Amino acid sequence: MARLALLALVTLGLAACSQNEVGKKVITEQCIAEGETVEVCECFARTSDEKLDKELFDIIVLGAQGEDSETEKMIEELSSQQKAKLSAVAREVITTCGAEGYLAGS
Repeated sequence: MARLALLALVTLGLAACSQNEVGKKVITEQCIAEGETVEVCECFARTSDEKLDKELFDIIVLGAQGEDSETEKMIEELSSQQKAKLSAVAREVITTCGAEGYLAGS
């Protein structure tokens, strides 16, 4: 019985991990499709995953999927503290990944 419980926990952990892996893949592929290098795009995805909580990361993934109106709606519904965090982390991700050219357009 203990082995079954352990297996269930491991499966749940893998499911949570794979969900972020899918999100990182979406971010990376869309970024590449927009003309950025593979290295920068993989950095965007990895760093976003590391720095953002699930709710904010999911908003980034939704935006990468092209769901602009839904993404804007979700951002509007965030608290001012969450909006500030999202903005700060976005700048940090861009700087960390060496894509400061994005900041010039902000």
